Amino acid sequence: MRIGILADIHADIENLSKAIDRLRREEVDSFVVLGDVIFDRRNASETVALLTQCSAIGVWGNHELGLCVDPEDDVCALYTAEVMQFFGTLNAHLELGDVLFSHTFPDQNARDPVAFYLGGEPHQQGALENCFAQFPHRVIMAGHFHRWFAATPTGQIAWNGEQPIKLESDKRYFFIIDAVMNGWAAVFDEEQNVLIPIQV
Repeated sequence: MRIGILADIHADIENLSKAIDRLRREEVDSFVVLGDVIFDRRNASETVALLTQCSAIGVWGNHELGLCVDPEDDVCALYTAEVMQFFGTLNAHLELGDVLFSHTFPDQNARDPVAFYLGGEPHQQGALENCFAQFPHRVIMAGHFHRWFAATPTGQIAWNGEQPIKLESDKRYFFIIDAVMNGWAAVFDEEQNVLIPIQV
């Protein structure tokens, strides 16, 4: 399977449209969003329309938490039914085979906006260790930090998203995918075992 990955769109519909077109040319089998699909109400309908057209699935981020977890009536009234329906499909985590997708560290409480937003950085002591210890997946992918990052249980990998990275079949990985709003997307080719940064 070839998975197209869209992190931190923040309702940038121009870059999102370009990213979707590029990923379609890459012949991805599915589109996965890594949260922070929107920033606020601006362009919410247009963003969701683009994602609905490509049958995107994924996880919620801190910016749409109130739309995905027990949304209140006055919040729902601010958005179209299509927007609310889409956000109702997102989850805290998404598993596709041995890949786990999360907005930020998967061990953080994705229903707590403070912990979810202020959960620390991947280089902080114990952050990656906790993820690898609590989740058995071979590959964990997150967004949130608006940059590229890669690590194994033994530490950070010297990789900055400027080229594809070939995964070793006997190792586990944690990746951060740079933001669509920064002009990036990614393809994870499970058969070839490679993560490919895509500049849109």
